[in-house]
Amino acid sequence: MGLLQPNQDVPFNITRLSHVCLTSRDLEKTRYFYQSGLGLEVTSQDETHLYLRATEETGHHSIVFEKVQSDQPGMCRAVTYRMYQDDDIKRAHDWFNLKGYSADFVDRDHQGLTLRLTDAVGVPIEFCATMDQSENQMRHFHTHRGARLSFLDHIQIATHDVQAAYQFYNDLGFRLTEYTATDGSDEMWGVWLKRKNNTQDVVYSNGAGPRLHHIAFHTPEIANVIHGADVMASLGLADAMDRAPGRHGIGNAFFVYYRDPDGHRVETFTSHYNVIDCDHQPTRWDLSDTRRSQIWGFPAPKKWFFEATAFDGVPVSPPKLDAPPVTLEDYLAQE
Repeated sequence: MGLLQPNQDVPFNITRLSHVCLTSRDLEKTRYFYQSGLGLEVTSQDETHLYLRATEETGHHSIVFEKVQSDQPGMCRAVTYRMYQDDDIKRAHDWFNLKGYSADFVDRDHQGLTLRLTDAVGVPIEFCATMDQSENQMRHFHTHRGARLSFLDHIQIATHDVQAAYQFYNDLGFRLTEYTATDGSDEMWGVWLKRKNNTQDVVYSNGAGPRLHHIAFHTPEIANVIHGADVMASLGLADAMDRAPGRHGIGNAFFVYYRDPDGHRVETFTSHYNVIDCDHQPTRWDLSDTRRSQIWGFPAPKKWFFEATAFDGVPVSPPKLDAPPVTLEDYLAQE
């Protein structure tokens, strides 16, 4: 397929990633991990739901956890994007149904008009424009804890068909900022897609899927990423680290990855850059160029590439592209 021309003629305005709905077997353990460890603010909790947000967020939540039985695996129930206003959502309802996607309005606590459908590769997605609002913790410096996370920035999803995902989101007005392709071709292994002013709101990468690879929170300083790791260790959560600190070539992010009590992967990071101008060209990375994943530091362990959160009730398909990654285990075996 190669590079697509960005669609400038979408009849509705998607503004950014909004929030993610995940499941939890134990809401108190989940709360300890995210509030005491990573430093998120709990905005609401009852017997079946836990809502959290980061320090700069004024909306009610950027993560929702729904309680499930103790024998159930961690799952993702939905990925939600923001639209500018309710009229955009109403136009999107008609547009999606005309295109053959079954889009329906659903009721969600703490948010306004919400539209639900399934994207081209099987991911359950929702759209809302409004949410309960309250003062954020940005200037309440005495409340900043853990990694001092500012906002939910992006998600990454493993998919069996990167090209189909790219086509779908390009049609919705998402712009490609960076991509990984097989050496010497435009056979895409991963696409970094955005609506807001930085490098990504959602990443689709090659793998068995669809499965949620990770959610990512931004913090403004490298020191916060490291301090967050220190806090996690001091609370007895050091074993939750899933990938040691490093810097991605793609997106330029300085990162640490964790796994929460249900196995959901969380990235804390800093150092993205602005992508605003219409003539900003996407950055291409060869699949063989390991700098895309880490400019410095060790490669990710095998589990980082192959373990992910399933979407509730969605079957997983093998990837169309055979592109085994370079893992930490492979790297150490060469030494």
